[in-house]
Formats: sequence, structure tokens, C-alpha cells
Amino acid sequence: MKKILLSLCVVLALTACKDENKELQANEKPVVKIGIILPLTGANSYMGKQMQEGYEFVKEYEHPDVNYELIYFDDQQSASKAAVGVKKLIDVDKVDALLTGTSQTASIAADIAEKTKTIHLGISSDTRFTEKDYNYTMAPAAQDESAVLLKYMQDLGYRNIALITANEMYANLVEENVTKLAEEYGMHIVFNEKFVPGATDYRLLLHKAAQTEPDIFFIETFPPEIDILTKQLLEIDPSAKITSQYAFFISSNPDLYKGRFCLNVGSKDEVFKKAFYQKYGKGLEQMSATAYAQLSLILDILKRKNDSLNKIVTENKSIFGQLSLDNRSVRYQPIVEVLE
Repeated sequence: MKKILLSLCVVLALTACKDENKELQANEKPVVKIGIILPLTGANSYMGKQMQEGYEFVKEYEHPDVNYELIYFDDQQSASKAAVGVKKLIDVDKVDALLTGTSQTASIAADIAEKTKTIHLGISSDTRFTEKDYNYTMAPAAQDESAVLLKYMQDLGYRNIALITANEMYANLVEENVTKLAEEYGMHIVFNEKFVPGATDYRLLLHKAAQTEPDIFFIETFPPEIDILTKQLLEIDPSAKITSQYAFFISSNPDLYKGRFCLNVGSKDEVFKKAFYQKYGKGLEQMSATAYAQLSLILDILKRKNDSLNKIVTENKSIFGQLSLDNRSVRYQPIVEVLE
């Protein structure tokens, strides 16, 4: 009899545990998996690490009600590795959403995200891939970026521009907009030439540009090329005026650009910036702020599936201020800042 009662007690205890586990599982929120492709090693690893800090800081500062996991893939800023990363994150890790940080990676991810119906939010001013239903961008409009910078140069009295751009997606877009808008701001393009990224000596190109005697050199490329071009130009003309749309703020050598201006999209929220400093012991970099805003928005989109995208975007408390929606492109306004 004692054995029977003991067995019955064990069965009841196990049943109670199972019922409790079922109740806990029912109350548990499913884990949302978010795949992120960044250059975490290689020449531009510092950019990837800045973005990673921005993504991780979201956990410290907001969205405590979303149970999510960040899965990173290191593409080393390589197109072929990025393609592998997109497929791995979607096919193997089964991510619910995908985040990319450059126009190149975003364009690679777009087709795969569309075929697999995976939400993809890219940091890019190039909106061509947003024609696909599952792809979104987050960045100021490319034409607005160039217009803001040209207006600033006009106010400083610059009239003649030497335009030097990398032959890659974003730089080509900048070149297109600057040449289209220059006349509207009373400016003339006195030199316009592209180069293939990856070289280490641009002196011949820079000598040709200097011979046109521009008021300012507008150089559009990513690191490390922006640092190489700037150093070599200053060897040719130490007094040269130089600008770029964003490259100075994402350089690994910011001291090179002290006193020079370019666009910035960093947060103006002083409370947020102080909290970031307390966490990482340094100021909020542009790439960290961009990544933070990107993840904050994608979590809102995943959490509020029954709301319209326009409602989600306009109600998002972005560190960049008020966001707006243009088709599937999330917009905010850039500003011009002088590096200190």
C-alpha cells in the first residue's frame, strides 16, 4: 500500500511539474533572431565594432519587453563573404530579420531576403532594392545629403569643386547628385574623376585635380582610401580644403580631419550620449548611433506587426529625432559638423 501511495505521489508531482512547465512556456515570449552582417575583422573592423557596440547598447537602454537574440556574421567588408553570410543567417540560423550596414551588403542581401520573405533593413541611401517587398533602408535621402553639404559650402563662399569619387555604389550615387545639384548652389565642377578602390598611391590623380585650382576637394570613398587620399593630397598641397559626405566621421584616423567638416547623423540626445559613455568609456561614434537606431526600429517593426509601417516609423523615439517614411525608406535629416 505504501508503495502504491508513493508511486501515486511521484506521478502527481511529475504531472504538476509538467503543467507548470507548460504554463511557463505559454507565458514565455518566443525568441526573435536578428542576423547582422558586419566587418568584425580586417581593415574596416573598427567600423564593425563601433556598430556592434550600438547594437548591444539597445539591450541596456530600451526594448526590455522583446525577447531577442543577435547573431553576427563577419564579412570582412567582402562581397563574396557577405553573400555567404546572408545565406548562412537565413538558411542555417533561421533569423527573423536581417540587418546590413553598407550599400554593398544591402544590395547583396536584397534578393535572398526577398526570396525567403525575410525582413531586411539596410543602412543605405541607395533605395533601388526597396522596390522588393521585404527590403527597407534607413538613411537620409542621398539627394538631401548632397544638398545639405553643398549649401554649407556655398555659405562658406566655395565655388569650384574638384570631385574625386570611388567607383563603387554609394560614391557613384554621391557623384551623380553633386553634379546634378552643383549649379543650383552656384558651384562648378572643375574636375571629376573616378578611381578603383584598393590602390595605395593616388598622387597622379591628385596632381591632375590640383592643377584645376579648386576651392575645395570633394573626396567620396570609404576608409582606408579616404585616409590615403587625404594624406597624399596634403603632401601635394598642405593648405588644401577637403570635404566628404560622411567618411571623416567613420575614419580610423579622426585626428587627420580636425577642423574639417562633413555630414554627421550622430545623436544629439545628451542623456543617451552620457549613458553610452558610462557603458563604453568613450563618446558615441556615428556608426554606433546608426546601428542603435537601426536595431531599435527593426524591433519596433517585429513587435508591432499589426500596425502600419508608417505608424511605427513616425512613433519611433529615434535618437536621430523625428523619422519619416518615403515608400520603404526611413528618413532623417543629416547635419554638417566640424570635427573637433
